[in-house]
Amino acid sequence: MKKFSFKTGIEKIQGVALRFPFTLFFILGLACMFLLQINKHGIDIKPAKWVFFSLGIALSLSVTLFSETLKTLVYKIGLNLVAILVLMAYCWLLPEKFEAVNFYQVISIGIVLVLSAFVVPFIKKNNDIPFWEFSKTAIVQLIIAFIFAQVLFAGLSLAVLSLKELFKVDIQPKVYEDIAVICYALFAPIYFLTNIRSFQEMYNQEFKFDKFIKILGMYIFLPILALYTMILYVYLAQIIIKWQLPNGWVSMLVSVLGLGGFISMLILYPLRLEKEKPNKVVNLLSKYFPALLLPLLVLMSVGISRRLGDYGMTVNRMYVLILNVWLYGISLYLFLTNARHLKWIIISFSTVLLISSVGPWSVYSITRRTMLKEIGQLLNDTKLLKDGKVIDNSEKTIVLSPKLSEALSEDIKYVCTNYGIEKLQRFFKDSVKSKTSSDINEKLGISDLPVKDTNFNAWIEKTSNSVIDINSYLSLVFIPSFNSDKTDILNNDLVEISLKDLNLKVNPKAMNTSAVIIPLKPKLKEILQSHKTRSSYSAKEMTITSENYKLIITSVMGNYYSQNDSIYISNCDAQLFLK
Repeated sequence: MKKFSFKTGIEKIQGVALRFPFTLFFILGLACMFLLQINKHGIDIKPAKWVFFSLGIALSLSVTLFSETLKTLVYKIGLNLVAILVLMAYCWLLPEKFEAVNFYQVISIGIVLVLSAFVVPFIKKNNDIPFWEFSKTAIVQLIIAFIFAQVLFAGLSLAVLSLKELFKVDIQPKVYEDIAVICYALFAPIYFLTNIRSFQEMYNQEFKFDKFIKILGMYIFLPILALYTMILYVYLAQIIIKWQLPNGWVSMLVSVLGLGGFISMLILYPLRLEKEKPNKVVNLLSKYFPALLLPLLVLMSVGISRRLGDYGMTVNRMYVLILNVWLYGISLYLFLTNARHLKWIIISFSTVLLISSVGPWSVYSITRRTMLKEIGQLLNDTKLLKDGKVIDNSEKTIVLSPKLSEALSEDIKYVCTNYGIEKLQRFFKDSVKSKTSSDINEKLGISDLPVKDTNFNAWIEKTSNSVIDINSYLSLVFIPSFNSDKTDILNNDLVEISLKDLNLKVNPKAMNTSAVIIPLKPKLKEILQSHKTRSSYSAKEMTITSENYKLIITSVMGNYYSQNDSIYISNCDAQLFLK
Protein backbone atom coordinates (compact mmCIF):
# COMPACT_ATOMS: atom_id res chain seq x y z
CA MET A 1 0.00 0.00 0.00
CA LYS A 2 1.39 3.38 -1.03
CA LYS A 3 2.08 5.68 1.91
CA PHE A 4 0.26 8.98 1.97
CA SER A 5 2.33 12.16 2.03
CA PHE A 6 1.84 15.83 1.32
CA LYS A 7 3.35 15.28 -2.12
CA THR A 8 1.00 12.43 -3.00
CA GLY A 9 -1.91 14.51 -1.72
CA ILE A 10 -0.99 17.35 -4.10
CA GLU A 11 -0.62 14.84 -6.92
CA LYS A 12 -4.08 13.44 -6.23
CA ILE A 13 -5.64 16.92 -6.27
CA GLN A 14 -3.84 17.66 -9.53
CA GLY A 15 -5.24 14.40 -10.89
CA VAL A 16 -8.75 15.48 -9.91
CA ALA A 17 -8.22 18.86 -11.61
CA LEU A 18 -7.14 17.13 -14.83
CA ARG A 19 -9.77 14.39 -14.79
CA PHE A 20 -12.76 16.26 -13.32
CA PRO A 21 -12.15 19.96 -14.06
CA PHE A 22 -15.83 20.78 -14.50
CA THR A 23 -16.85 18.93 -11.34
CA LEU A 24 -14.12 20.73 -9.38
CA PHE A 25 -15.37 24.07 -10.75
CA PHE A 26 -18.89 23.38 -9.45
CA ILE A 27 -17.57 22.19 -6.05
CA LEU A 28 -15.48 25.35 -5.60
CA GLY A 29 -18.35 27.53 -6.79
CA LEU A 30 -20.82 25.99 -4.35
CA ALA A 31 -18.34 26.29 -1.46
CA CYS A 32 -17.72 29.97 -2.29
CA MET A 33 -21.46 30.63 -2.31
CA PHE A 34 -21.79 29.03 1.13
CA LEU A 35 -18.94 31.15 2.46
CA LEU A 36 -20.43 34.33 0.97
CA GLN A 37 -23.82 33.52 2.46
CA ILE A 38 -22.26 33.00 5.90
CA ASN A 39 -19.85 35.93 6.00
CA LYS A 40 -21.38 38.66 3.88
CA HIS A 41 -24.47 40.14 5.53
CA GLY A 42 -27.37 41.11 3.31
CA ILE A 43 -26.22 39.17 0.27
CA ASP A 44 -29.07 37.66 -1.73
CA ILE A 45 -28.08 34.64 -3.81
CA LYS A 46 -30.87 33.63 -6.17
CA PRO A 47 -32.20 30.04 -5.92
CA ALA A 48 -31.25 29.40 -9.56
CA LYS A 49 -27.55 29.87 -8.71
CA TRP A 50 -27.75 27.34 -5.87
CA VAL A 51 -29.43 24.90 -8.25
CA PHE A 52 -26.83 25.50 -10.97
CA PHE A 53 -23.83 24.70 -8.77
CA SER A 54 -25.52 21.92 -6.79
CA LEU A 55 -26.84 19.98 -9.79
CA GLY A 56 -23.69 20.83 -11.72
CA ILE A 57 -21.56 18.66 -9.43
CA ALA A 58 -23.55 15.47 -10.12
CA LEU A 59 -24.16 16.35 -13.79
CA SER A 60 -20.49 17.03 -14.61
CA LEU A 61 -19.41 13.88 -12.74
CA SER A 62 -21.85 11.71 -14.71
CA VAL A 63 -20.95 13.30 -18.04
CA THR A 64 -17.21 13.00 -17.35
CA LEU A 65 -17.49 9.32 -16.43
CA PHE A 66 -19.50 8.67 -19.58
CA SER A 67 -17.19 10.73 -21.80
CA GLU A 68 -14.24 8.58 -20.68
CA THR A 69 -15.69 5.82 -22.85
CA LEU A 70 -15.06 8.12 -25.83
CA LYS A 71 -11.64 8.28 -27.44
CA THR A 72 -11.45 11.91 -28.58
CA LEU A 73 -10.70 14.70 -26.10
CA VAL A 74 -12.76 17.16 -28.16
CA TYR A 75 -15.84 14.96 -27.68
CA LYS A 76 -15.22 14.79 -23.94
CA ILE A 77 -14.95 18.57 -23.51
CA GLY A 78 -17.79 19.23 -25.95
CA LEU A 79 -20.15 16.86 -24.15
CA ASN A 80 -19.47 18.58 -20.83
CA LEU A 81 -20.03 22.03 -22.34
CA VAL A 82 -23.34 20.96 -23.91
CA ALA A 83 -24.49 19.51 -20.56
CA ILE A 84 -23.58 22.77 -18.79
CA LEU A 85 -25.50 24.81 -21.37
CA VAL A 86 -28.58 22.61 -20.86
CA LEU A 87 -28.27 23.08 -17.09
CA MET A 88 -27.91 26.86 -17.55
CA ALA A 89 -31.07 26.92 -19.69
CA TYR A 90 -32.97 24.95 -17.05
CA CYS A 91 -31.82 27.26 -14.25
CA TRP A 92 -32.64 30.34 -16.33
CA LEU A 93 -36.24 29.11 -16.65
CA LEU A 94 -36.60 28.64 -12.88
CA PRO A 95 -38.73 31.22 -11.05
CA GLU A 96 -37.07 33.83 -8.83
CA LYS A 97 -39.20 32.74 -5.88
CA PHE A 98 -39.04 29.02 -5.16
CA GLU A 99 -42.22 27.19 -4.21
CA ALA A 100 -42.47 23.67 -2.76
CA VAL A 101 -42.81 21.99 -6.18
CA ASN A 102 -39.60 23.66 -7.36
CA PHE A 103 -37.69 22.08 -4.48
CA TYR A 104 -39.28 18.69 -5.22
CA GLN A 105 -38.31 18.95 -8.88
CA VAL A 106 -34.70 19.91 -8.16
CA ILE A 107 -34.36 17.05 -5.65
CA SER A 108 -35.80 14.60 -8.20
CA ILE A 109 -33.35 15.75 -10.89
CA GLY A 110 -30.50 15.55 -8.36
CA ILE A 111 -31.41 11.94 -7.55
CA VAL A 112 -31.43 11.10 -11.27
CA LEU A 113 -28.00 12.66 -11.81
CA VAL A 114 -26.48 10.92 -8.78
CA LEU A 115 -27.85 7.52 -9.83
CA SER A 116 -26.72 8.04 -13.40
CA ALA A 117 -23.11 8.42 -12.23
CA PHE A 118 -23.20 4.76 -11.15
CA VAL A 119 -24.35 3.36 -14.50
CA VAL A 120 -23.24 5.65 -17.35
CA PRO A 121 -19.69 4.20 -17.53
CA PHE A 122 -21.18 0.73 -18.10
CA ILE A 123 -24.02 1.40 -20.55
CA LYS A 124 -22.19 -0.46 -23.33
CA LYS A 125 -21.10 -3.40 -21.14
CA ASN A 126 -23.14 -6.61 -20.86
CA ASN A 127 -21.12 -7.81 -17.86
CA ASP A 128 -22.56 -6.35 -14.67
CA ILE A 129 -19.65 -7.28 -12.42
CA PRO A 130 -17.62 -4.09 -13.22
CA PHE A 131 -20.78 -2.06 -12.55
CA TRP A 132 -21.30 -3.85 -9.24
CA GLU A 133 -17.68 -3.43 -8.15
CA PHE A 134 -17.62 0.25 -9.10
CA SER A 135 -20.89 0.93 -7.26
CA LYS A 136 -19.69 -0.87 -4.14
CA THR A 137 -16.37 0.99 -4.11
CA ALA A 138 -18.02 4.36 -4.76
CA ILE A 139 -20.53 3.95 -1.92
CA VAL A 140 -17.79 2.84 0.48
CA GLN A 141 -15.65 5.84 -0.50
CA LEU A 142 -18.61 8.19 -0.01
CA ILE A 143 -19.09 6.85 3.51
CA ILE A 144 -15.36 7.14 4.26
CA ALA A 145 -15.26 10.70 2.90
CA PHE A 146 -18.13 11.68 5.21
CA ILE A 147 -16.49 10.04 8.22
CA PHE A 148 -13.17 11.78 7.52
CA ALA A 149 -14.98 15.11 7.07
CA GLN A 150 -16.82 14.57 10.36
CA VAL A 151 -13.56 13.82 12.21
CA LEU A 152 -11.87 16.83 10.60
CA PHE A 153 -14.78 19.09 11.53
CA ALA A 154 -14.78 17.85 15.13
CA GLY A 155 -11.00 18.32 15.45
CA LEU A 156 -10.91 21.82 13.96
CA SER A 157 -13.96 22.92 15.95
CA LEU A 158 -12.36 21.68 19.16
CA ALA A 159 -9.17 23.57 18.32
CA VAL A 160 -11.11 26.79 17.76
CA LEU A 161 -13.04 26.23 20.98
CA SER A 162 -9.73 25.74 22.83
CA LEU A 163 -8.47 29.10 21.58
CA LYS A 164 -11.66 30.75 22.79
CA GLU A 165 -11.66 29.16 26.25
CA LEU A 166 -7.91 29.12 27.01
CA PHE A 167 -6.74 32.35 25.41
CA LYS A 168 -10.04 34.29 25.52
CA VAL A 169 -9.94 34.85 21.75
CA ASP A 170 -13.17 36.34 20.43
CA ILE A 171 -14.53 33.63 18.14
CA GLN A 172 -17.71 34.35 16.18
CA PRO A 173 -20.22 31.48 15.72
CA LYS A 174 -19.92 31.80 11.95
CA VAL A 175 -16.35 30.46 12.20
CA TYR A 176 -17.79 27.02 12.93
CA GLU A 177 -20.03 27.36 9.87
CA ASP A 178 -16.97 28.22 7.77
CA ILE A 179 -15.22 25.11 9.07
CA ALA A 180 -18.26 23.01 8.16
CA VAL A 181 -18.15 24.34 4.58
CA ILE A 182 -14.44 23.54 4.30
CA CYS A 183 -14.92 20.01 5.67
CA TYR A 184 -18.19 18.96 4.03
CA ALA A 185 -18.43 21.08 0.86
CA LEU A 186 -14.73 21.07 -0.07
CA PHE A 187 -12.73 18.30 1.58
CA ALA A 188 -15.32 15.48 1.40
CA PRO A 189 -16.23 15.73 -2.33
CA ILE A 190 -12.61 16.30 -3.42
CA TYR A 191 -11.43 13.35 -1.34
CA PHE A 192 -14.17 11.23 -2.93
CA LEU A 193 -13.10 12.27 -6.43
CA THR A 194 -9.49 11.31 -5.71
CA ASN A 195 -10.65 7.76 -4.96
CA ILE A 196 -12.77 7.15 -8.06
CA ARG A 197 -11.01 4.42 -10.02
CA SER A 198 -9.53 5.24 -13.37
CA PHE A 199 -11.26 4.28 -16.60
CA GLN A 200 -9.09 1.19 -17.10
CA GLU A 201 -9.42 0.07 -13.45
CA MET A 202 -13.23 0.23 -13.66
CA TYR A 203 -13.29 -2.55 -16.24
CA ASN A 204 -10.30 -4.58 -15.04
CA GLN A 205 -10.80 -4.58 -11.27
CA GLU A 206 -10.95 -7.99 -9.60
CA PHE A 207 -14.18 -9.34 -8.18
CA LYS A 208 -14.23 -9.17 -4.37
CA PHE A 209 -17.33 -9.99 -2.39
CA ASP A 210 -16.64 -8.73 1.13
CA LYS A 211 -17.84 -10.75 4.09
CA PHE A 212 -19.50 -7.64 5.55
CA ILE A 213 -21.70 -7.24 2.44
CA LYS A 214 -22.64 -10.92 2.51
CA ILE A 215 -23.71 -10.68 6.17
CA LEU A 216 -25.65 -7.47 5.46
CA GLY A 217 -27.47 -8.96 2.48
CA MET A 218 -27.93 -12.60 3.51
CA TYR A 219 -28.52 -12.39 7.24
CA ILE A 220 -30.05 -8.95 7.74
CA PHE A 221 -31.82 -7.82 4.54
CA LEU A 222 -33.23 -11.18 3.45
CA PRO A 223 -34.87 -12.17 6.80
CA ILE A 224 -36.47 -8.72 7.07
CA LEU A 225 -37.60 -8.99 3.45
CA ALA A 226 -39.14 -12.43 4.08
CA LEU A 227 -40.98 -11.24 7.20
CA TYR A 228 -42.24 -8.14 5.41
CA THR A 229 -43.48 -10.21 2.44
CA MET A 230 -45.30 -12.63 4.74
CA ILE A 231 -47.06 -9.80 6.61
CA LEU A 232 -48.28 -8.23 3.37
CA TYR A 233 -49.49 -11.56 1.99
CA VAL A 234 -51.46 -12.22 5.18
CA TYR A 235 -53.00 -8.76 4.80
CA LEU A 236 -53.80 -9.53 1.15
CA ALA A 237 -55.53 -12.77 2.20
CA GLN A 238 -57.55 -10.84 4.79
CA ILE A 239 -58.63 -8.31 2.16
CA ILE A 240 -59.77 -11.08 -0.20
CA ILE A 241 -61.63 -13.04 2.51
CA LYS A 242 -63.47 -10.00 3.85
CA TRP A 243 -63.80 -8.54 0.34
CA GLN A 244 -63.05 -5.01 1.44
CA LEU A 245 -60.92 -2.18 0.12
CA PRO A 246 -57.32 -2.05 1.38
CA ASN A 247 -56.00 0.71 3.59
CA GLY A 248 -54.55 3.53 1.47
CA TRP A 249 -51.36 3.31 3.54
CA VAL A 250 -50.59 -0.09 1.99
CA SER A 251 -49.10 1.67 -1.06
CA MET A 252 -46.12 2.84 0.95
CA LEU A 253 -45.56 -0.61 2.47
CA VAL A 254 -45.55 -2.37 -0.91
CA SER A 255 -43.24 0.33 -2.33
CA VAL A 256 -40.76 -0.20 0.50
CA LEU A 257 -40.94 -3.97 -0.02
CA GLY A 258 -40.33 -3.67 -3.77
CA LEU A 259 -37.43 -1.24 -3.47
CA GLY A 260 -35.95 -3.20 -0.55
CA GLY A 261 -36.14 -6.43 -2.54
CA PHE A 262 -34.41 -4.91 -5.55
CA ILE A 263 -31.68 -3.43 -3.36
CA SER A 264 -31.14 -6.88 -1.82
CA MET A 265 -30.87 -8.38 -5.31
CA LEU A 266 -28.29 -5.74 -6.23
CA ILE A 267 -26.23 -6.33 -3.07
CA LEU A 268 -26.20 -10.13 -3.44
CA TYR A 269 -25.91 -10.23 -7.24
CA PRO A 270 -22.29 -11.56 -7.37
CA LEU A 271 -23.22 -14.62 -5.27
CA ARG A 272 -25.25 -15.86 -8.21
CA LEU A 273 -22.18 -15.81 -10.43
CA GLU A 274 -19.85 -17.90 -8.29
CA LYS A 275 -18.73 -20.71 -10.58
CA GLU A 276 -17.90 -23.27 -7.89
CA LYS A 277 -21.00 -23.00 -5.73
CA PRO A 278 -23.71 -20.47 -6.68
CA ASN A 279 -25.85 -19.43 -3.73
CA LYS A 280 -29.26 -21.16 -3.96
CA VAL A 281 -31.05 -18.64 -1.74
CA VAL A 282 -29.88 -15.73 -3.88
CA ASN A 283 -30.89 -17.61 -7.04
CA LEU A 284 -34.39 -18.17 -5.61
CA LEU A 285 -34.62 -14.49 -4.63
CA SER A 286 -33.64 -13.32 -8.11
CA LYS A 287 -35.94 -15.78 -9.84
CA TYR A 288 -39.12 -15.56 -7.77
CA PHE A 289 -39.18 -12.26 -5.88
CA PRO A 290 -40.40 -10.24 -8.91
CA ALA A 291 -43.24 -12.76 -9.36
CA LEU A 292 -44.10 -12.67 -5.64
CA LEU A 293 -44.27 -8.89 -5.82
CA LEU A 294 -46.87 -8.76 -8.63
CA PRO A 295 -49.99 -9.69 -6.54
CA LEU A 296 -48.94 -7.13 -3.94
CA LEU A 297 -48.60 -4.52 -6.67
CA VAL A 298 -52.25 -5.12 -7.54
CA LEU A 299 -53.06 -4.45 -3.87
CA MET A 300 -50.96 -1.28 -4.11
CA SER A 301 -52.88 -0.19 -7.22
CA VAL A 302 -56.21 -0.58 -5.42
CA GLY A 303 -54.86 1.39 -2.45
CA ILE A 304 -53.68 4.22 -4.72
CA SER A 305 -57.03 4.28 -6.53
CA ARG A 306 -58.80 4.56 -3.20
CA ARG A 307 -56.59 7.47 -2.07
CA LEU A 308 -57.05 9.28 -5.37
CA GLY A 309 -60.80 8.70 -5.27
CA ASP A 310 -61.23 9.79 -1.65
CA TYR A 311 -58.82 12.73 -1.51
CA GLY A 312 -57.99 13.72 -5.08
CA MET A 313 -54.73 14.21 -6.93
CA THR A 314 -51.51 15.54 -5.36
CA VAL A 315 -47.87 15.47 -6.43
CA ASN A 316 -47.05 12.78 -3.87
CA ARG A 317 -49.90 10.53 -4.98
CA MET A 318 -48.93 10.98 -8.63
CA TYR A 319 -45.37 9.91 -7.81
CA VAL A 320 -46.69 6.86 -5.95
CA LEU A 321 -48.86 5.98 -8.97
CA ILE A 322 -45.84 6.26 -11.30
CA LEU A 323 -43.77 4.19 -8.87
CA ASN A 324 -46.49 1.54 -8.97
CA VAL A 325 -46.40 1.42 -12.79
CA TRP A 326 -42.57 1.26 -12.76
CA LEU A 327 -42.63 -1.59 -10.24
CA TYR A 328 -44.96 -3.54 -12.56
CA GLY A 329 -42.64 -2.99 -15.50
CA ILE A 330 -39.33 -3.76 -13.77
CA SER A 331 -40.80 -6.82 -12.01
CA LEU A 332 -41.95 -8.27 -15.32
CA TYR A 333 -38.57 -7.49 -16.91
CA LEU A 334 -36.62 -9.14 -14.07
CA PHE A 335 -38.91 -12.18 -14.05
CA LEU A 336 -38.74 -12.73 -17.81
CA THR A 337 -34.96 -12.20 -17.99
CA ASN A 338 -34.23 -14.06 -14.74
CA ALA A 339 -32.74 -10.80 -13.36
CA ARG A 340 -29.76 -11.06 -15.72
CA HIS A 341 -28.83 -7.34 -15.89
CA LEU A 342 -29.67 -5.60 -12.61
CA LYS A 343 -28.21 -2.25 -13.70
CA TRP A 344 -31.46 -1.74 -15.61
CA ILE A 345 -33.19 -1.28 -12.26
CA ILE A 346 -31.26 1.95 -11.78
CA ILE A 347 -31.38 2.97 -15.46
CA SER A 348 -35.15 2.51 -15.77
CA PHE A 349 -35.88 4.14 -12.38
CA SER A 350 -33.76 7.19 -13.25
CA THR A 351 -35.37 7.49 -16.68
CA VAL A 352 -38.92 7.29 -15.35
CA LEU A 353 -38.13 9.75 -12.53
CA LEU A 354 -36.60 12.25 -14.96
CA ILE A 355 -39.46 12.04 -17.48
CA SER A 356 -42.08 12.43 -14.76
CA SER A 357 -40.30 15.43 -13.19
CA VAL A 358 -39.52 17.68 -16.16
CA GLY A 359 -41.70 19.18 -18.88
CA PRO A 360 -45.42 19.88 -19.41
CA TRP A 361 -46.13 16.17 -18.85
CA SER A 362 -44.47 16.17 -15.41
CA VAL A 363 -46.44 15.33 -12.28
CA TYR A 364 -46.08 18.97 -11.18
CA SER A 365 -47.66 20.35 -14.36
CA ILE A 366 -50.43 17.75 -14.50
CA THR A 367 -51.30 18.22 -10.83
CA ARG A 368 -51.32 22.02 -11.18
CA ARG A 369 -53.62 21.93 -14.21
CA THR A 370 -55.92 19.41 -12.55
CA MET A 371 -56.11 21.42 -9.32
CA LEU A 372 -56.86 24.70 -11.09
CA LYS A 373 -59.49 23.02 -13.26
CA GLU A 374 -61.09 21.52 -10.13
CA ILE A 375 -61.06 24.90 -8.36
CA GLY A 376 -62.71 26.51 -11.39
CA GLN A 377 -65.39 23.80 -11.44
CA LEU A 378 -66.07 24.20 -7.71
CA LEU A 379 -66.34 27.98 -8.08
CA ASN A 380 -68.84 27.44 -10.90
CA ASP A 381 -70.84 24.94 -8.84
CA THR A 382 -71.05 27.38 -5.94
CA LYS A 383 -72.06 30.28 -8.23
CA LEU A 384 -69.05 32.28 -7.08
CA LEU A 385 -67.87 33.08 -10.61
CA LYS A 386 -69.18 35.91 -12.77
CA ASP A 387 -67.66 36.33 -16.23
CA GLY A 388 -64.89 33.96 -15.15
CA LYS A 389 -63.91 36.01 -12.09
CA VAL A 390 -64.66 35.48 -8.38
CA ILE A 391 -67.36 37.65 -6.82
CA ASP A 392 -66.94 38.98 -3.29
CA ASN A 393 -68.76 36.60 -0.93
CA SER A 394 -67.14 37.81 2.29
CA GLU A 395 -70.61 38.67 3.64
CA LYS A 396 -71.65 35.04 2.96
CA THR A 397 -74.49 36.04 0.65
CA ILE A 398 -74.04 32.64 -0.96
CA VAL A 399 -74.09 29.88 1.66
CA LEU A 400 -71.72 27.04 0.82
CA SER A 401 -72.24 23.45 1.94
CA PRO A 402 -69.57 21.91 4.22
CA LYS A 403 -68.47 19.55 1.43
CA LEU A 404 -67.93 22.28 -1.17
CA SER A 405 -66.34 24.60 1.40
CA GLU A 406 -63.89 21.91 2.48
CA ALA A 407 -63.03 20.92 -1.09
CA LEU A 408 -62.43 24.53 -2.13
CA SER A 409 -60.41 25.35 0.98
CA GLU A 410 -58.15 22.29 0.64
CA ASP A 411 -57.52 22.82 -3.08
CA ILE A 412 -56.75 26.51 -2.62
CA LYS A 413 -54.40 25.81 0.27
CA TYR A 414 -52.61 23.10 -1.70
CA VAL A 415 -52.09 25.34 -4.75
CA CYS A 416 -50.89 28.27 -2.60
CA THR A 417 -48.50 26.09 -0.57
CA ASN A 418 -46.99 24.16 -3.47
CA TYR A 419 -47.31 26.42 -6.52
CA GLY A 420 -47.72 29.92 -5.13
CA ILE A 421 -50.82 32.07 -4.80
CA GLU A 422 -50.08 33.74 -8.17
CA LYS A 423 -51.41 30.61 -9.90
CA LEU A 424 -54.90 31.59 -8.70
CA GLN A 425 -54.72 35.03 -10.38
CA ARG A 426 -56.82 33.81 -13.33
CA PHE A 427 -59.89 33.70 -11.07
CA PHE A 428 -59.54 37.26 -9.69
CA LYS A 429 -59.68 40.78 -11.13
CA ASP A 430 -57.47 42.33 -8.45
CA SER A 431 -53.92 41.19 -7.79
CA VAL A 432 -53.57 38.32 -5.30
CA LYS A 433 -49.76 38.59 -5.03
CA SER A 434 -49.83 39.90 -1.46
CA LYS A 435 -52.73 37.71 -0.35
CA THR A 436 -52.75 34.42 1.58
CA SER A 437 -54.94 31.35 1.29
CA SER A 438 -56.88 32.59 4.35
CA ASP A 439 -57.60 35.89 2.54
CA ILE A 440 -58.89 33.95 -0.45
CA ASN A 441 -61.12 31.80 1.76
CA GLU A 442 -62.52 34.89 3.44
CA LYS A 443 -63.37 36.45 0.08
CA LEU A 444 -65.13 33.22 -0.91
CA GLY A 445 -67.08 33.11 2.35
CA ILE A 446 -65.49 29.98 3.76
CA SER A 447 -63.37 31.55 6.50
CA ASP A 448 -65.40 29.83 9.23
CA LEU A 449 -64.86 26.36 7.85
CA PRO A 450 -65.36 23.78 10.61
CA VAL A 451 -62.39 21.66 11.55
CA LYS A 452 -62.79 18.11 10.28
CA ASP A 453 -61.95 15.89 13.23
CA THR A 454 -62.27 12.56 11.49
CA ASN A 455 -63.73 10.74 8.54
CA PHE A 456 -65.55 7.43 8.69
CA ASN A 457 -66.31 4.62 6.29
CA ALA A 458 -68.62 1.76 7.23
CA TRP A 459 -70.28 -1.10 5.40
CA ILE A 460 -72.06 -4.39 6.06
CA GLU A 461 -69.54 -7.20 6.13
CA LYS A 462 -69.99 -9.84 3.43
CA THR A 463 -69.71 -12.69 5.92
CA SER A 464 -72.41 -11.29 8.19
CA ASN A 465 -74.71 -14.08 9.39
CA SER A 466 -77.37 -11.71 10.75
CA VAL A 467 -80.94 -12.61 9.77
CA ILE A 468 -83.46 -9.78 9.42
CA ASP A 469 -87.16 -10.51 9.66
CA ILE A 470 -89.03 -8.81 6.79
CA ASN A 471 -92.25 -10.86 6.86
CA SER A 472 -94.36 -8.02 8.27
CA TYR A 473 -93.26 -5.48 5.64
CA LEU A 474 -95.23 -4.77 2.47
CA SER A 475 -92.66 -3.14 0.20
CA LEU A 476 -88.92 -2.75 -0.34
CA VAL A 477 -87.35 0.47 -1.67
CA PHE A 478 -83.75 0.50 -2.91
CA ILE A 479 -82.58 4.01 -2.07
CA PRO A 480 -80.02 5.25 -4.64
CA SER A 481 -76.68 6.65 -3.48
CA PHE A 482 -77.06 10.04 -1.82
CA ASN A 483 -75.07 12.61 0.19
CA SER A 484 -75.71 15.61 2.37
CA ASP A 485 -75.85 17.91 -0.66
CA LYS A 486 -78.49 15.81 -2.42
CA THR A 487 -81.82 16.82 -0.89
CA ASP A 488 -84.12 15.13 -3.44
CA ILE A 489 -83.11 11.49 -3.40
CA LEU A 490 -85.96 9.59 -5.07
CA ASN A 491 -89.28 10.58 -6.60
CA ASN A 492 -91.40 8.11 -8.59
CA ASP A 493 -94.99 6.86 -8.72
CA LEU A 494 -94.58 4.81 -5.55
CA VAL A 495 -92.53 6.91 -3.13
CA GLU A 496 -90.86 10.28 -2.60
CA ILE A 497 -87.70 10.44 -0.46
CA SER A 498 -85.78 13.56 0.52
CA LEU A 499 -83.00 14.44 2.99
CA LYS A 500 -82.85 17.42 5.36
CA ASP A 501 -80.64 17.86 8.44
CA LEU A 502 -79.67 14.16 8.39
CA ASN A 503 -83.33 13.14 8.45
CA LEU A 504 -84.81 11.03 5.66
CA LYS A 505 -88.38 12.04 4.84
CA VAL A 506 -90.27 9.20 3.19
CA ASN A 507 -93.67 9.87 1.62
CA PRO A 508 -95.35 6.64 0.30
CA LYS A 509 -97.60 7.66 -2.60
CA ALA A 510 -99.16 4.32 -3.52
CA MET A 511 -99.77 3.09 0.02
CA ASN A 512 -102.35 4.14 2.53
CA THR A 513 -99.74 5.20 5.05
CA SER A 514 -98.54 8.53 6.30
CA ALA A 515 -95.06 10.01 5.73
CA VAL A 516 -92.28 8.91 8.06
CA ILE A 517 -89.13 10.70 9.26
CA ILE A 518 -86.02 8.53 9.69
CA PRO A 519 -83.24 10.17 11.80
CA LEU A 520 -79.78 9.09 10.58
CA LYS A 521 -77.60 10.98 13.07
CA PRO A 522 -78.03 8.64 16.09
CA LYS A 523 -76.98 5.60 14.03
CA LEU A 524 -74.03 7.48 12.52
CA LYS A 525 -72.95 8.53 16.02
CA GLU A 526 -72.91 4.84 17.00
CA ILE A 527 -70.70 4.06 14.02
CA LEU A 528 -68.36 6.94 14.91
CA GLN A 529 -67.77 5.49 18.37
CA SER A 530 -66.19 2.35 16.93
CA HIS A 531 -64.87 3.50 13.54
CA LYS A 532 -61.23 3.68 14.73
CA THR A 533 -61.08 -0.05 15.36
CA ARG A 534 -63.18 -1.39 12.47
CA SER A 535 -65.06 -0.51 9.30
CA SER A 536 -67.26 -3.57 8.69
CA TYR A 537 -70.43 -4.19 10.71
CA SER A 538 -73.20 -6.77 10.91
CA ALA A 539 -76.52 -6.04 9.22
CA LYS A 540 -78.15 -5.62 12.63
CA GLU A 541 -75.64 -2.92 13.63
CA MET A 542 -76.38 -1.01 10.41
CA THR A 543 -80.16 -1.13 10.76
CA ILE A 544 -82.57 1.58 12.00
CA THR A 545 -85.88 0.10 13.10
CA SER A 546 -89.22 1.70 14.00
CA GLU A 547 -92.86 0.68 14.12
CA ASN A 548 -93.53 1.46 10.43
CA TYR A 549 -90.17 0.96 8.74
CA LYS A 550 -86.77 -0.75 8.76
CA LEU A 551 -83.80 1.02 7.13
CA ILE A 552 -80.68 -1.03 6.38
CA ILE A 553 -77.60 1.11 5.61
CA THR A 554 -75.47 -1.06 3.33
CA SER A 555 -72.58 1.43 3.25
CA VAL A 556 -71.88 4.98 4.38
CA MET A 557 -68.92 7.33 4.45
CA GLY A 558 -68.47 10.91 5.56
CA ASN A 559 -66.87 13.38 7.98
CA TYR A 560 -67.52 14.44 11.56
CA TYR A 561 -67.01 18.04 12.76
CA SER A 562 -66.83 18.37 16.55
CA GLN A 563 -66.82 22.16 16.38
CA ASN A 564 -70.56 22.19 15.71
CA ASP A 565 -71.25 18.49 16.32
CA SER A 566 -72.25 17.97 12.71
CA ILE A 567 -71.92 15.06 10.32
CA TYR A 568 -71.48 15.30 6.59
CA ILE A 569 -72.45 12.26 4.47
CA SER A 570 -70.34 12.01 1.33
CA ASN A 571 -71.99 8.78 0.13
CA CYS A 572 -74.66 6.45 1.47
CA ASP A 573 -76.49 3.40 0.09
CA ALA A 574 -79.52 1.93 1.86
CA GLN A 575 -82.56 -0.34 1.60
CA LEU A 576 -85.91 0.64 3.10
CA PHE A 577 -88.68 -1.74 4.18
CA LEU A 578 -92.13 -0.19 4.71
CA LYS A 579 -95.29 -1.56 6.33
